[in-house]
Amino acid sequence: MKKIDYYGEFLEKLSDYLGVKLKLKAHGNHVEFIPEFNSEFTKKTLEHIGEIFEILDIILEEYYEENNNIYFTDLIEEFSQKLIGHMVKEKLVVTNEQMNFMNVIKRICNETYESENSNLNILLFKNREIIPEELKKMGLNFLPFDTPKKIEDIFKEKLSLKMLNGDNLVLIIDSDFKGYGLGVNDVKNEVFKERMLLQLRNQNNGYLISFISLLSKNILSYIDKDSINIELKAGFKMNEDKIEKLVKYSNKEMISSKVLFNSYNREKREHFPYIYMEIKNKELKLYLQNSIDNYLSFRSGKWKLKSFHILKFLIIEKFYMDSFVFHLFNDKIEKKDIIKNIIMNVDVLVCLIKNLLEEGKGGLFIILERTIKKREMEKIFVGGNEDNSIYKRTVLKDGKNTRIKNHNFEYLKLISKVDGAVTLDNEFNLLSFGRLVKLDMNGSKEKVEGARTAAAISGSKYGLAIKVSEDKKITVWEEGIKILEI
Repeated sequence: MKKIDYYGEFLEKLSDYLGVKLKLKAHGNHVEFIPEFNSEFTKKTLEHIGEIFEILDIILEEYYEENNNIYFTDLIEEFSQKLIGHMVKEKLVVTNEQMNFMNVIKRICNETYESENSNLNILLFKNREIIPEELKKMGLNFLPFDTPKKIEDIFKEKLSLKMLNGDNLVLIIDSDFKGYGLGVNDVKNEVFKERMLLQLRNQNNGYLISFISLLSKNILSYIDKDSINIELKAGFKMNEDKIEKLVKYSNKEMISSKVLFNSYNREKREHFPYIYMEIKNKELKLYLQNSIDNYLSFRSGKWKLKSFHILKFLIIEKFYMDSFVFHLFNDKIEKKDIIKNIIMNVDVLVCLIKNLLEEGKGGLFIILERTIKKREMEKIFVGGNEDNSIYKRTVLKDGKNTRIKNHNFEYLKLISKVDGAVTLDNEFNLLSFGRLVKLDMNGSKEKVEGARTAAAISGSKYGLAIKVSEDKKITVWEEGIKILEI
């Protein structure tokens, strides 16, 4: 069998695992997996997460050379295990100790204690010598076991399923996959796991702000702003065609900026000596590169890579550059304010989406393009007197639409669960909630699985539609086409 045909046997499974449609491209004897994104930049972003395509290529090469005479019977299981091994030991090896540890942890996902689902937090360290020092930095005291324990021995005591929930106690594991003790919360009136997730969230936002700042600086060096300003002073308008050309050009430059950022920031990037893992609601989450937005998920016997990092960059690429170019030549908003606005609002939006996932609730968000005006809303939504409701007027602050980062998060959580769409403009101002979308399936070849899917496809013709389903899937639609599934 030809190599490209052999790799093609795994294409559907890998696409489902990554949440992105893949295609194959052959270069001589080398076969490459390519995500089917319109954006080269988003492709590059996906490739950088955990070096996933490099690892896939190595594994499939071995499959092909050895005629599938391998230890694992499931490519996705092997890839997930080797990705974990690579994170812990920086080698593509899976030891018996790792296999045993992961089998126990996967089993715990479905166990209960006193009629409650398991709730477990683990810090897996790469070097046991630094455990006490690193825990102290996190506000944890180290309470060591008398001797290292195998994971199955720790959970023979069923109380572990309740006590190690990350509120005050966290299990400490070393790279040999044995338990070495407990981390005990030393900070009063604070829950450890909330503190941990907030730290990861702030680090992630800091990374994005740094990257977008560098990107903007890089883009400005390519845009001849002086020539454009001379045209504007002479009375020429910054028309949509010119803005669109500048945006397309700028988005192309994002790829080189990403490379520039990685090389510039390589030495400054903090080295994380541990991997954070949690079990909650029958799901194991293993955070990749200690990023709150990228994690390996195991649920209902199935591994899946979940990348909210990709989701954030899809939104940023869709709306940031357009907003940046538009404001650059139409008003005096500071560049740093544009950057901070989009990062913080995208973060709030993704947190809302994650909240729906956690609760197993469905929802729909539609972010409209800048060129869609309020008077055009009747083309998108079903008419009626719903906006006369006093509850619908709660989207306003001082009589004006305002950005979601300025709204109470509990309020946002509430309206995201109301039937209909939560609608934002390109600046992430909250426009409405609970609006029913006019269905327009003309030209769509996508499979429609229900009313919310049809609404998402229709709404995506005016911007970006993000659908959250009760079965814990997120689907992103643009111009009537599904572009991402998490």
